[in-house]
Amino acid sequence: MGENVKLIGLFVARTFEENNLNFIHAMQNLGKKEGYKFVIFSMDTTTPSRADSTPAEAELCGLAEYLPLEAFIILGETIKNMELIDGIAGIARRRHIPCFCLDREAGGSYPIRHDYTSGFEKMVRHVVEEHGARRVNMLAGFEGHALSEDRVMVYRKVLEENGIAFEEERVGYGQFWEVPARKEMERFLKSDLPMPEAIVCANDVMALVACNVLEEAGYRVPEDVIVTGFDGVNDGKYYRPVLATCAPDYEGAVWFIFDKVQEWRATGQIRPESFSIRYIVKKNESCGCPAAGKVNRNKIIRGLADSLGDCAWHTHAMNQMLTSALPLRSMHDLAQILPKTEYIWRNDFRYAAVKEELIQGTEVNGKYHSMVTLMCGGDGRFQKAGEHFPIEKWIDVLNAQDDSWEIILVRVLNAGKTVYGYSVDGFHDIHQRDAQRCDEFSMFLSNSINLVLQNQQLNCLKQNLLRANKELANLSELDAMTELYNRRGFYKYFTRMLSETTRRYAVLVSVDMNRLKHINDTYGHAEGDFAICTLAHGVKAICGTEAVCARFGGDEFDSIVFADDVTELTEEILGQRLQEHIDRTAGVDGKPYRITASIGVVIQERSRDLNIEQMIGEADTLMYRNKKKNR
Repeated sequence: MGENVKLIGLFVARTFEENNLNFIHAMQNLGKKEGYKFVIFSMDTTTPSRADSTPAEAELCGLAEYLPLEAFIILGETIKNMELIDGIAGIARRRHIPCFCLDREAGGSYPIRHDYTSGFEKMVRHVVEEHGARRVNMLAGFEGHALSEDRVMVYRKVLEENGIAFEEERVGYGQFWEVPARKEMERFLKSDLPMPEAIVCANDVMALVACNVLEEAGYRVPEDVIVTGFDGVNDGKYYRPVLATCAPDYEGAVWFIFDKVQEWRATGQIRPESFSIRYIVKKNESCGCPAAGKVNRNKIIRGLADSLGDCAWHTHAMNQMLTSALPLRSMHDLAQILPKTEYIWRNDFRYAAVKEELIQGTEVNGKYHSMVTLMCGGDGRFQKAGEHFPIEKWIDVLNAQDDSWEIILVRVLNAGKTVYGYSVDGFHDIHQRDAQRCDEFSMFLSNSINLVLQNQQLNCLKQNLLRANKELANLSELDAMTELYNRRGFYKYFTRMLSETTRRYAVLVSVDMNRLKHINDTYGHAEGDFAICTLAHGVKAICGTEAVCARFGGDEFDSIVFADDVTELTEEILGQRLQEHIDRTAGVDGKPYRITASIGVVIQERSRDLNIEQMIGEADTLMYRNKKKNR
């Protein structure tokens, strides 16, 4: 990394949400002028209580230990989990780096808070005092929630100061989202109270719902009813009439942050003080004010179409990645298919690294230590994976591949508490779809890694079971592969059948495959096993039910047949039947080799003192004589 490059780390959950991106854009706009690049540690933890992924995301944030960061910025309201927030702030304290925490208190950090109350008050006063509305309804957030009730108190205060009686029925708790907001709007319209002249909403999402419900009911905004929002999301700019709202002054907060960073650079001192993000009233069409500016709706629609197309293609690629990973049994195999299944819509950089244990096939334990590159590239160009490096050098390894980025977004690759590695996406500018794409990639890659690891475990279990089965088969009476008797089973069941049968003759059939070594050496042992099993089934088929068939080893088979009529139990007839059965076996026809065998047959009259060993020896001699002829 160049000497003049300065880094700031941002820690945020759900990066793709609009308010988070608005803050990031404000940081980047000023940061470019000051020579800063940004490393965003993007998480999913959004609950105050400990989640399964909390340890994994704490490990991800630990990567900040190895960066020459000049500041930590924690968007605490997005993360909510104080264990995680305190852990991040603790890294900054150990490094003696200024840390700024939004909407949460973290030890040793500069607290930055949103001044929701005064901003909302300005909007309510604008509606009442400048537009003269007297019948004013309110869509609040969650009933009983402190931030929501604060805004209700502000609404009540402004009404009373302007001589307007507060009416409980004119307050609806829309819970900051569409479905409950629509129910409250429908209740307003059914109320016996006179129709409101204005509806002030605690966020823009509910304000847009209010506009839609009013329009569906035949009312015009703002001619019949004024509607205002709060928080300044982009959707309000695209609506017609354009939504009047309050937007956070992130630029002011960013100036505060950079001012304190410069102070730290100059003095080496960290003197935490608080800062409040004020809200700016954005007057616009939905409150009856002139339009604040012209919106290029064609550009908006084109952008939405591009995002939709990107979403479809990227989802297709991610599904292809997951499908391709289904049969894989190693990280090396996964690294090979990633460039073939990865799709990048823009000219962005994408990188992934995993713990070395995954490559070695050992159990994943502990924190990041020694890592291996799993994927590296972008814009359809990918470099070879497999580079090993210590975690302390992770940013150097990344920059060696591509150092043109202005922002990198880092996400953990994990399954619950188990951390596999991390993914990195690099951008010159980051937009909502970019952040969503990063989330999709990390989730699908995590699932693909999990599949490969499960396949490894299943394969290991399978091999262990096969070994156990072979050991059991050696101790039992059956040959594990062919399911014929082994030597032990042969002698046991021969003795039993000899004592029970009334047949006149005992026929010993010795069978040995031709050219098994050629099949193994040329086509592999799997094909050799197929040939052996095919021959075994053929031997059992031609000998019939009054027989004991066994695999004596390798490709050698012996059968004892008891019969009264032996006219068709000759070497020639049995050999012909065996070959016909082999040739009819499913799968044989397409093989690049032919399965054949040599036979030796010895016939004796049955007696209780029948010498089976002698018969086997004589049959083997005849079989080997025929085998020599076959060559």
